[in-house]
Amino acid sequence: MSVPTPQSVSQDALFILKNLRDNGKAGRSNKLAEVKEALEPAVALEFDTYFFFLRKFHYISMDREAHVRLTDAAEVVLGGDRSRFDEEVEDFFAPQLGSDLEDDERTHVLGMEDPLRAAAEALPFDPGHDLDEVSDATGPIHLPPELAEATLSAVTPGPSRKSEIPMASPSSAPPSIAPVAPPAPKGVELDGRYQRFEPVGMGPLGTVYDGRQGALGTSVAIKEFKDIFGYFSFLQRGAVLGRLRDELCAQAAIRHPGVVAVLDQNVEAPRPYFVTERLESNLREKLTDAGEAGLDVRWALRAFLQAAYGLRAAHAAGLTHHNLKPENLLLDAAGNVKLSDFGLGRIIEVDAGKNLPQVFLGTGGMAYLAPELLGREQDADVPADVYGLGIILYEMLTGQIPGRRSPLPSEVNRNVPAGLDAIFDRMTHDRRDQRYPDLDAMLEEFYGVFPSGEHLGRGELIIAS
Repeated sequence: MSVPTPQSVSQDALFILKNLRDNGKAGRSNKLAEVKEALEPAVALEFDTYFFFLRKFHYISMDREAHVRLTDAAEVVLGGDRSRFDEEVEDFFAPQLGSDLEDDERTHVLGMEDPLRAAAEALPFDPGHDLDEVSDATGPIHLPPELAEATLSAVTPGPSRKSEIPMASPSSAPPSIAPVAPPAPKGVELDGRYQRFEPVGMGPLGTVYDGRQGALGTSVAIKEFKDIFGYFSFLQRGAVLGRLRDELCAQAAIRHPGVVAVLDQNVEAPRPYFVTERLESNLREKLTDAGEAGLDVRWALRAFLQAAYGLRAAHAAGLTHHNLKPENLLLDAAGNVKLSDFGLGRIIEVDAGKNLPQVFLGTGGMAYLAPELLGREQDADVPADVYGLGIILYEMLTGQIPGRRSPLPSEVNRNVPAGLDAIFDRMTHDRRDQRYPDLDAMLEEFYGVFPSGEHLGRGELIIAS
């Protein structure tokens, strides 16, 4: 895939504006979510980035129902006057294009995707010449000897390197040209402390990137939040940022092997972000790989206990999760479970007293939400996390998400101890007063089912290495 250039990004932004104009003329919906779904596959960068750019420079506006409209400035640009538009694109998108911009612009000037191949095409080729061989990512390319200098100058910026190229004597064989090593990956710098590389995951609130902490050179995960303030203009930025900061600081205060370590945050950045330890995968990926058979029972119970003890530590610190789902149970290289993203759904809660519409971002976790969370009850507490963990336990053991009349775990998977059936049933009761009040009560009953110490004893957490 070629690196985006200012020219291609500018064309993407124009493409979005033209589609919005065409939709309006045809009477089609310009609701933001529908526009994003339709156009994001066709643009090079994240759709939200274009949206934020177009709003910042007043090319689009949005009403409280999230319908997007073109402004007079957009009509001027679509009419052909792009005198300021391209400059604004280049300035705004410079961080996203990063340090690859200079190399890409040089490639654009040369009019080629691959400088080595273009050099070969630029000079006359005589089939009678002896051929030299140069390797690239797609295989060997055969070049006549006189192309050596042109090839090196095409792939090496700066002045001619003619004096550095060893010349072959008439009696010696032509020297072979070593493959040109690809440049080391360069990330986007954040606050002078981190480098952000390729995205590794995406959710309704943000995108997770592979990252590196500059001073120590350690791998980290960087989660950038999308422009939720643009999507939901009725939310007050200060209040949302305050909630976000509180949730991140609360998780960062927990030091437990079952909880992902939050290392840093900057919610004042244009795209708020936070930094965590880098983990290998998540429970959703493992469940997908296992298919309908479910996971190995012994592994599933170890993962269940690790999540339970992580939640227990958070609850002891006064922090509930309320967004439990397999995507938020991360796995390290040894397969240990760590809980992430505590309380992030709370940052977009709306004060019902202001008669504003309620916001739901994404539906991937709906099956794991306790009835009181679905009902947006203000007093939802620890039992809501007990419920979510019970649903995850069933899915790990059976490969299925339970419904109201689903069979019990041991009826689906004969390898599941029958004693777990009652534990699952009580964890996921619709009525809060019929559930375990906390994880200590659940763990006490769990170890009563396994008195032989098969899964160690109460308070003893199993960690794989």
